[in-house]
Amino acid sequence: MKLSRGLPFLFLALVLVYLYAPVVVIVLFSFTTSPRLSMPIDGLTLDWYANALSNPLMSAALANSLTLAAVSAVLCGIVGAAFAFGLVALKRPGLRAALLGASLLPAIVPLLVIGISLAVFFRALGFPQGMLNAAIGHILVSLPFVVLTMNARLETFDFSTLEAARDLGATPLRAFRDVTLPLIRPSIIGAALLAAALSLDEFVVTWFNIGNQLSVPVLVWGLMRRGVDPSINAIATILLTALVCLVVASNLLNRKKTS
Repeated sequence: MKLSRGLPFLFLALVLVYLYAPVVVIVLFSFTTSPRLSMPIDGLTLDWYANALSNPLMSAALANSLTLAAVSAVLCGIVGAAFAFGLVALKRPGLRAALLGASLLPAIVPLLVIGISLAVFFRALGFPQGMLNAAIGHILVSLPFVVLTMNARLETFDFSTLEAARDLGATPLRAFRDVTLPLIRPSIIGAALLAAALSLDEFVVTWFNIGNQLSVPVLVWGLMRRGVDPSINAIATILLTALVCLVVASNLLNRKKTS
């Protein structure tokens, strides 16, 4: 009986080890003093982080990644919230479901297809590869998740508060500013942070559209073609930490209004 009760927990532990063991190894080897990725570890150091951050290519890639993440967060937050709000306000459930499904298609299509399609599309229009193309790709990839997050939040939104504000003489703009926005602001910020996290982690669409510019994932891929050293593990650990912080902050902000 005790064995049967412990089997589910054992299975769960094995799955978690399988999922996170490679991540733990990357983080661990980013602090090793030895340039070789081997066990046992001789000592711990932060020199690989200093080497990674002193690399001028890393500085340029980090600036580009932060720019793309900021653009994705702002535009996806605004457009996704407006689109989700329009969906919830629709009175026809069939049309609402169709529009929601259409907005989620970029999340279903493989990123390789999206990256190549955008590259061909921009080339046909005569747009040179660069940050603008990559930013459009990041918004396209991140927007479905923002719409899905905001739609789930707005499903429980009480529209009677808006009607009460309008009955008291508030204009549509003032009702949105004083009633709607304060209620959904945490969810918008949480969805925007999720878009930023997806942007920081995006590689395939970026690689096909950024041209001779660099983002952090593109730089890591280029460095790994010459071999893996602890400085790459340091870059990966920095990126991982940023992603975890963004996702945790996004979840906390979404729970703040749903709880």
